[in-house]
Amino acid sequence: MLLRRAHGPAVEHAAAELWTRTLGREITIGEATGAPADRPGALLFDAGSGSADACALYFRMDASGAGVIRAAHPRFLYFLTGHVLKHRYTIPADAAAAGITLTPSFPWCRNLSDLLVGSQRTARGFSPAAYCEQIALQGFTHVSVNALGVPHPFETGPAGDVYGAFYDYSPDLDQFVDSSLIRGYYPAQYLAANLTALRNRAALARRYGLVPGLHINSPRSMPEEFWEKNAYLRGARIDHPRESFRPRYTLAMSHPVVQEHYRELLRHLLAEVPDLGFIHIWTNDSGAGFEYVTSLYAGRNGGPYLLREWSSHEAIARAAAANVLSYYHLLLDEARRVNPAFRVVCDLAPFYEERQYIVPGLGGGLDAGAFGSFEAQGAAITRRDLEERGAWDHRKLEMSHLHLPGLPFPGLLYDLLTAAIAAKANAVLGATAARSLAPYDVNGEVLAALQADPARPRDEILRTAATAMAGEDRAEDLVRFWLLADAAVRAYPADIPLGTFAFAWFRLWVRPFVPDIDAIPEGERRYYERFLLATFNNPARIDLNADMLWHYMTVEQAAERRDRIDTLVVPPLDRAIGGLRVVCATAAPGVFPDLLDRLLTARTYFITMRNTMAWTSAVHGYGGAATSDERARCRRESVAMVDAECANARDLLALWERSPRHLFPVSGTAESLHIYGENFGELLRKKIALMERHREDEPRVDGRYMWRRKEN
Repeated sequence: MLLRRAHGPAVEHAAAELWTRTLGREITIGEATGAPADRPGALLFDAGSGSADACALYFRMDASGAGVIRAAHPRFLYFLTGHVLKHRYTIPADAAAAGITLTPSFPWCRNLSDLLVGSQRTARGFSPAAYCEQIALQGFTHVSVNALGVPHPFETGPAGDVYGAFYDYSPDLDQFVDSSLIRGYYPAQYLAANLTALRNRAALARRYGLVPGLHINSPRSMPEEFWEKNAYLRGARIDHPRESFRPRYTLAMSHPVVQEHYRELLRHLLAEVPDLGFIHIWTNDSGAGFEYVTSLYAGRNGGPYLLREWSSHEAIARAAAANVLSYYHLLLDEARRVNPAFRVVCDLAPFYEERQYIVPGLGGGLDAGAFGSFEAQGAAITRRDLEERGAWDHRKLEMSHLHLPGLPFPGLLYDLLTAAIAAKANAVLGATAARSLAPYDVNGEVLAALQADPARPRDEILRTAATAMAGEDRAEDLVRFWLLADAAVRAYPADIPLGTFAFAWFRLWVRPFVPDIDAIPEGERRYYERFLLATFNNPARIDLNADMLWHYMTVEQAAERRDRIDTLVVPPLDRAIGGLRVVCATAAPGVFPDLLDRLLTARTYFITMRNTMAWTSAVHGYGGAATSDERARCRRESVAMVDAECANARDLLALWERSPRHLFPVSGTAESLHIYGENFGELLRKKIALMERHREDEPRVDGRYMWRRKEN
């Protein structure tokens, strides 16, 4: 018989169900009354009631299957249960009977995923329930759950304004509940849909023992109608002038009315989901910002309550920092009235000048954090540490979880995690592919193995995972293919622009790479420009190396990165693809055909990024050429670039039409700036046709593009 405590958390029952499901037989699940002690002849699941920092794991089991599986805190019980089941044939019986204690490598292991907080929430094939169970089994302990419950955010703007799209992810508190200050400015059904989605995802987290929390962009701007009645509460302008035609403003945080507004929002939200355990705050981006900080896109600015005019830079920085800290403390104090273990993760990356004044005010539940797909908190781990281990850049991990789910880079991830372990990190923020999209993801296996045993060798982890996925006779082949893909990911120059979030924003897979994009009539470009992150006068529409006043690479830098992909990234990937084709000729359906399609997709991604560099080298090289020979060479490179991307688009189209797998995120509702839609194949065909038609145009970029006037 399996036992759970009579009043224990839901994860105890979920763990018992996992036990019966895995063993494939019906076992009665009952309740243990009284003290949670071991029961003779029964297996007891005990999620403990330790502090939020407790993480000791223990299991004991005799030959009859009786014993105890105990975690000091609910967030580890499902992981421990899965670990025991996974290794039940290799754990020595005498050791199991005597009892085994484990200490997880990371007491705090949280997901960063667009699947549960952002734009990939609509990805076809994605199952939030399966994902929450999966990450609990992989050793994650905390999960961000605040994705919108509707396809599109409330924020809009005038015609041609694209800034509203940034409100699609990491929504702020006011997108779920209201306060007396803002009641009526958001439709009731909109708030209800978002709150329902948050509550449902928090319930999933609760079922598997995970600590639910929020990843918010905050403080975010208010609806334009709000300022018509409350102009006196206007704080900082926070929008990016490059992408908006209408200024957006946040509230003046130092005003008592505003402070009470945020307290009320958090009270209402915690009344709905009282077990929320953290808030991670990202700011000064995506519609959010604090007054007078240096990193506001529109420059230092704010309302009348924080500073007098003509203050010194130091005085401004100190006042801005104090204002930031007041918000952090406000949230922490209010949340701890409900949950004494609540934590606020304060992302300090945007606070260039203010950081020195903010850091002394942290602690006691205010933690420094970082935005990205890998972070280590509470450790003396630096970018240099990771570079020395060959484990940087985190953008490679972002690239994978945003666009290439299931792309294996187990060695790179192993190095990242072991570097964090060696530095005694107590918290990591990581990304993992959803198995409902990528069923054979080895990267998650690496995390799960190191969470249970920080000293476990990499090759042992990979061999075990490969044997489980492919069988003993094919395990060696699978590991070899994984490591070839890993070599390609390591070699990829991660500083190539537009490779992470902006890859979808700038529609790189479906827009034509031609020598003179401006030569294509506007009407023929509309199929991709309607979801392009660029206003009508942004040179990004016609220049793959520009975004308004930004210019990413010199001609020489672009050529070097193009060549590096050709010589270091594509060759190991092609060796893996060639080997997989041979194996797939005789292998049964399963991991090998799946991996082949994923590496073919990854190849098209890398080639597209390579061709952005080839475009810059050829087109801008042509514009700056001093001799006719240089221009002729650039002209040849331009044609070769078009041919390469055209062939690459055909390969991607063939994959799209042939493969039944979820090789990259595709929305089950509709295409948006952040995600492709079901019309992806149609868009690819248009791209190919335009490239064929404009293959030999003369390279050209209009240097005065941003001065164009909008036609009515």
